[in-house]
Amino acid sequence: MKKILSTAIILSLAFAVQAQPQEVFDPLRDRQLYFDILNISAVLTGMYLISSFILQIFKQHYNYRIKNRMLDKGTEENIVRQLLQPGKKENKNGILQWFFMLAAIGAGLLLVTVIRPFGLHSLAILAFSLAAGFGGYYYFSRERG
Repeated sequence: MKKILSTAIILSLAFAVQAQPQEVFDPLRDRQLYFDILNISAVLTGMYLISSFILQIFKQHYNYRIKNRMLDKGTEENIVRQLLQPGKKENKNGILQWFFMLAAIGAGLLLVTVIRPFGLHSLAILAFSLAAGFGGYYYFSRERG
């Protein structure tokens, strides 16, 4: 019974505290929220790019070491041939995708600079430019084969 009574008192006090008049929070007009979101996104994007670059370096290094050891040990010819074939198509597609994405981001930022919209309009322009970049990459890669 004491637990129920103490829980009811705590809940009533919590409701009493919430009854105080509060300042209305409007996230669309709060510039500090935009600033925080932009900073957090920039930090996370930078961390992702740096970590993926480091992982790619390690992957290339260890692939090189494995291939050299296989050649030194004298493994079977068909296994060596399969592992030593270059993956040029994947590399070209990755470069093509990065090109389309960076071109779309550049075009979106250029539009934002020229038009100078405020608030969510600039985010919408960037989102549509990225969507156009993905669509252009999909169309171009589908046409190429």
